[in-house]
Amino acid sequence: MNIKKISAAFFVGAMIAGCGDNAKDETAQEKKDTSSKADVAAIVVDGQTLMRSQIDADIEKIVKAQKIPAQQLEYSKQMLANQLAQNFLVEKVLVSKAKADGYTVTDADRKAREDEFLKAAAKMPDAPKSLDEYFKKFPLGEARARSEFESGILIDKMLKAEQAKAPQKDFSAEAKKMIEDIIAKNKACENSQADALKKINELKAQLDKTAEKDLAKKFEELAKENSACPSGQRGGDLGEFPRGQMVKEFDEAVFNLPVNKVSAPVKTQYGYHLIMTTKKIPAVEAKGEAPAKPEMVKASHILVKINAPQDVPKQEDLEKRLKAQETGKFARTFIMGLIQKAKITTSDEFKYLLPPPELPEEPKKGAVEKSEKK
Repeated sequence: MNIKKISAAFFVGAMIAGCGDNAKDETAQEKKDTSSKADVAAIVVDGQTLMRSQIDADIEKIVKAQKIPAQQLEYSKQMLANQLAQNFLVEKVLVSKAKADGYTVTDADRKAREDEFLKAAAKMPDAPKSLDEYFKKFPLGEARARSEFESGILIDKMLKAEQAKAPQKDFSAEAKKMIEDIIAKNKACENSQADALKKINELKAQLDKTAEKDLAKKFEELAKENSACPSGQRGGDLGEFPRGQMVKEFDEAVFNLPVNKVSAPVKTQYGYHLIMTTKKIPAVEAKGEAPAKPEMVKASHILVKINAPQDVPKQEDLEKRLKAQETGKFARTFIMGLIQKAKITTSDEFKYLLPPPELPEEPKKGAVEKSEKK
């Protein structure tokens, strides 16, 4: 099972993604269509069942609210089915555990989550001004929105409390060490840049000594032997291309270079290049049914890469990122542990959601020897 991010933010994120036009209830015809299909239990978690017809009904409401284009409909429906089934599994397992351990949701919890939700939603178009406004627009219905909101608070409260019981890492020391490593690597990049410039100048010197009639062949040989670009396998050949397709420095050099001449080293974000423009193709105006064509060139290049220095993050930002990663890792491990213990059955369609079977423990060496003696 692939759980990328599970916490109250998981449910809040799903809720925000569901914002849209106010969805109407199923019509009698829709209900008739759904009931006429062969129905199966898509997933059962500790006695709580999600029917395939429920998934289909939810998908139809989401599709209407989000106005998914027809060409994306089939793929989107399958993705939504997978997401709804996984959400059901995770939510039921976590809510059951939270309630069994005595976690509850208070008015203060609701207020804090409401503020967090509205702050996150404010960045989106047509953001709701209040939680009630959002609940009324929720594609799956107001009652469903309120239920999922409560579940998200309860789950997040439990996960935070459980993680607080675990040994806490020193993110400050870890962040400091990572920053020191980045600074050290950046210093090494300075040497790498000098080495790359030395190598590209050596290649240019070889080409400068080559007779004009042999220049194209020599360029191809050096590209195959030295270029870090995949085009090196083709002797550096980049084919034909118009202005604006390459990065600015390369673009300016290749269009200003005379045909069959080798450029001076050109530095870009990728490293140092030697460029040979092998053909210039003038622009063509539209005529009759024939469309206009832009100015183009055919060119080859040799690339010697340099290791670009990495931005040094602020320690405070890095600590937050490390803490968030640890929170996600803890949540995934905690949830998978609960799923392993839960009683879950699925239809064939959602078998991939089942946790892998636990391997039997190997008998201890002493126990084996004792058994063999008997």
